[in-house]
Amino acid sequence: MKLINAKASPFGRKVAVALIEKGIPFEMVFDEPWSDQSCTPQYNPLEQLPILIADDGEVAFESTFILEWIERRFPVPPLLPSDDDGILAAKRLQVVAEGVMMAAGGIVSELSRPAPGTAWIERQKRKVVGGIGAIERQVAGQEFAIGDRFGQADIGIGCNLSMLTFLVADLDLQVPEVCWRENHPTLAAYVDRLEARPSFQKTQPRSMAVDLAAVIG
Repeated sequence: MKLINAKASPFGRKVAVALIEKGIPFEMVFDEPWSDQSCTPQYNPLEQLPILIADDGEVAFESTFILEWIERRFPVPPLLPSDDDGILAAKRLQVVAEGVMMAAGGIVSELSRPAPGTAWIERQKRKVVGGIGAIERQVAGQEFAIGDRFGQADIGIGCNLSMLTFLVADLDLQVPEVCWRENHPTLAAYVDRLEARPSFQKTQPRSMAVDLAAVIG
């Protein structure tokens, strides 16, 4: 298989972690979807990453759908609970974790504008704080987010919250709400345990030179 990804994307990282955890061989290829040389239009009408190309040529795109595709095509070992309540709980946590990361990314993008919207930024900060608090309450005292087994909820939380840490370090971001680890030691310890897994170690985000003002302008 071939996974087309952006270097610092938590979306592509989620897919890579799932593939590694399931023992599915794949090749990682990096692309820049905003470049006029991007291959994304060839595989995804929305021109977004990640894109997974199966050995038989089948194409899946959008990380949530790709994770579902992987689970359907390669059900062992499972990365979702066997019961409906567990599946829904896992999906809900994934939504919250991704929402936190997207809000933080929105803050970064807005701050790059000549006249950032203060009220808009404050709303995104509330999303980050509320989402992180909800995740921490769920995982407190547990080894894994749902049940007694590593799964998609852990992948979503680990990849998205680690991306916040990466943004802070890579951009020297001085936004206390995004610098979440100091105020959430229990959650930080949980993410650190995830980051110690081989699948996370092999998929660390890499710096990518992006002119945010040009991309969002």
